[in-house]
Amino acid sequence: MKSWDIIKFIQWIKEKDPLTCSHCSKSAEYALFLGKAISLDADDLTILSIAAPLHDLGKIKVPDEILNKPGALTIEEYEIIKYHPIWGAEMILSYGDNNHDWQRVAEVVLNHHERFDGNGYPLRAPHKKIPLLAQIISIADAYDAMTSNRPYRAAMEKEEALTILQKERGKQFHPELVDEFVHLCA
Repeated sequence: MKSWDIIKFIQWIKEKDPLTCSHCSKSAEYALFLGKAISLDADDLTILSIAAPLHDLGKIKVPDEILNKPGALTIEEYEIIKYHPIWGAEMILSYGDNNHDWQRVAEVVLNHHERFDGNGYPLRAPHKKIPLLAQIISIADAYDAMTSNRPYRAAMEKEEALTILQKERGKQFHPELVDEFVHLCA
């Protein structure tokens, strides 16, 4: 993998939306925190360290008026947002080195909004088909989104966000990963 490709992708995100770039960076910190806690091997930690800060790369294709909308999204706007994992994976495969590691990064980015119960997007994949690294990023992504100010709402307190993660264990999130993340944050 070329570090230039990673830097290029991050720069694209930052140019499109600094808030998304900051979110990706913080989500990556949480994801790596969890990945190390569950003793991922060095190869998986490397893939996670690349996929996590790039998980929202596809949002550079989302129109600004949707990405930064201060209120609730319409059904049509939400459908557009749901394409960002596909767009991100496509960009990684199109611009990154065409090797196994970049393919793994693209697969993780593609699956980061899949749900443990199979009701996620864009593929509605059952949990057994969702890469573990994508399930880690899903938790980190949600936690940072909840605990950060957004155009449409103020940040939640850490405890409230952890309670929501616990309520969603086995539904939206991998139960054992949620348990470990909550334990680490306590």
